[in-house]
Amino acid sequence: MKLKPELFFRSLIIIQLFLFIQCGSTEQSKTSQINIVCTTGMVADLVEQIAAEDARVEFIIPAGLDPHTYKPTAKDVEKILSSDIVVFSGIGLEARLEGVLSNFGEKEGKTVFSLGEALDKSSLIITDDGHAVDPHFWFNVDLWQAATSHVAEELSLVMPELEEDFQARSVQYIDSLDNLKTWATRELENIPLRQRVLVTVHDAFSYFGKSFAIDVRGLLGVSPEIDAGVQDISQLVNFLFKNEIPAVFVEESLPTKTMEAVIEGCRKKGHIVSIGNKLYADNVGEAGTAEDNYIGMFRYNVETIVTALTE
Repeated sequence: MKLKPELFFRSLIIIQLFLFIQCGSTEQSKTSQINIVCTTGMVADLVEQIAAEDARVEFIIPAGLDPHTYKPTAKDVEKILSSDIVVFSGIGLEARLEGVLSNFGEKEGKTVFSLGEALDKSSLIITDDGHAVDPHFWFNVDLWQAATSHVAEELSLVMPELEEDFQARSVQYIDSLDNLKTWATRELENIPLRQRVLVTVHDAFSYFGKSFAIDVRGLLGVSPEIDAGVQDISQLVNFLFKNEIPAVFVEESLPTKTMEAVIEGCRKKGHIVSIGNKLYADNVGEAGTAEDNYIGMFRYNVETIVTALTE
């Protein structure tokens, strides 16, 4: 049976309207997806582990730049203000972004939180001046696990209908972090006891040292903004010479000039010290590399440290 022309065209219009509505609703769901802006790639990686496809996640501080001294651009501010949720590491890491983040948090319907705010204060390391807290807590895997649970809880407050999904992903990721810690402990045991000394440009690895029983010494302080003096360099040279430490390290986001002065000082004393491959201290690696996520970055650092201190 053939449809009359007017019925045929009416049916065609109905079908087209149906398809238009379906496409429109799909586009609407895409545009209404929660938009999360993070400060560093490391924070973004953790948030993505929990949010997965349920949110759009991006970060503003590029790999290779120092979060301690990073100044937000106009584009960064625009991204923050147009997002639904902002997540930062906290405890003073992104010092020059705090003003922007505070203003964002005062806006109705906007959510801002840090990873560090949920950590047990007794587990944090106080710097030598007795006032500031060392912000590099992610080198303690247990604290990164605590931050993982915190992200799941915070996202559940914004999207309660997805709470079970967030919690399930949190448990799965925490299991992966348990495996990472077990592996790292085993690998680092290969370093001879006398050589279990990690010397870096700035003091970013105290949590790492405390977790894995490694003596950590930074030429600069917790923040690399203050240059090392002649006395600092001389003291480190004497320490390396006396203890026959074979290698020192520089961070991926920092210049090597100061550490090169240390190596030259050791050479003049007749002690040859090498520079190990660069370590990641404040962020993950470039997108598309094995180090562009927390676990990959952590594994790379451990392998680099073990290689340099056991040769």
